[in-house]
Amino acid sequence: MKYVSRALAVLAAALLAASAACAFPAGGSVENSKKGILVVAFGSSMPEGEASIEAVTDAVRKAYPGVETRVAYTSRIITRKIARERGKTVDEPAVALAKMAYEGFTDVAVLSTHIIPGEEYDDLKAVVDGFRVIGATAPKAGFRFIGLSSPLLSGAEDFERLAGVLADSYLERTKKGAFVFVGHGTRHFANAAYGALQFALWGKSHNFFVGTIEGSPSYDDVASGLKTAKVKDVWIAPAMLVAGDHAHNDIAGPEPDSWKSMLEARGYRVTPVLEGLGQNAAVRGLILEKLSEAWGEFKP
Repeated sequence: MKYVSRALAVLAAALLAASAACAFPAGGSVENSKKGILVVAFGSSMPEGEASIEAVTDAVRKAYPGVETRVAYTSRIITRKIARERGKTVDEPAVALAKMAYEGFTDVAVLSTHIIPGEEYDDLKAVVDGFRVIGATAPKAGFRFIGLSSPLLSGAEDFERLAGVLADSYLERTKKGAFVFVGHGTRHFANAAYGALQFALWGKSHNFFVGTIEGSPSYDDVASGLKTAKVKDVWIAPAMLVAGDHAHNDIAGPEPDSWKSMLEARGYRVTPVLEGLGQNAAVRGLILEKLSEAWGEFKP
C-alpha cells in the first residue's frame, strides 16, 4: 500500500508542477543549455532562522558563481506566514521548479538542506520525480536533467563526518560540562538518524548528547544521561539547519516547559547556543558536497 501511496504522490506532484507551469506563457527551449540550483529548506519566519538559510545560499553562489541559485521552502505554513506578515513570496519546490522550467532552465540541481530523510524529504523527492516524468514525456515543459541531493544525515559516513565537525566546534566545552544538540524529531523511521548521530558523537566525547522535541532520544533520555554524567554546566544548541522558532522557544525559551527551563529546574547551569547548523562553515562544506552529488555528470 505504501508504494501505491508514493506513486500517487509522485503523480500528484507532476500534475501540480504541470498546472503551475501552465500559468506562464509558453517558452524555454531545451536546445539552449541553462543550469540552475534550487536550495530547498523547511523554512523559517524568523530573521534569526533565515540567517542560516542565507548563509547556505551564499555559500552555494560562491561555489557556483555562474549558476543562478534560487530558494524554496517546503513548509506552506511558513510561506503563508511570510506572505501574510511581510508581503514576501517564497515559493514551494513545485512552483519554483515550474517557474524555472518556463524560464528555460535545462539542467537543475535541487539541494535539500533537510537534516534527515524524513517526511519533508520524501515529499521533495516526489516533486522532483514528478518533474522527471514531465521531462521524459513532455521535454518542452520540463528539464533535460534534474538531480536531487540527499539530506545531511543519509549514509553511514554522514554521521561520523557531522560528528567530527561538531566536535571541532564544541569539544572543548565537553571538558567543562555537557553539550546537548536538540533536533526536531519525527514519527518517520528516519528519526533513527538522531540515535546514530548520538553514537557517533559519543566516539568524540561521552558528554555530547542528542535529543529531539518530538521523537527519540527524548528530553527524559537526555536528562537521564546528564544525571549519569554528573555535570553542572550544560550548553544546548539546535540540531537543525536554522535557529528559528523551535530554538528560541522550545529549546531556549523562558517558558517552564522549554528544555532550558526544565534543565535549570534540575539544577543545571544552562547556556543556549542559538546557532543553526547552517551557520557553521564546516557544516556548509558538507552541504556543498551533497550539492555536488546532486549534479552528478551535469556539473556546471
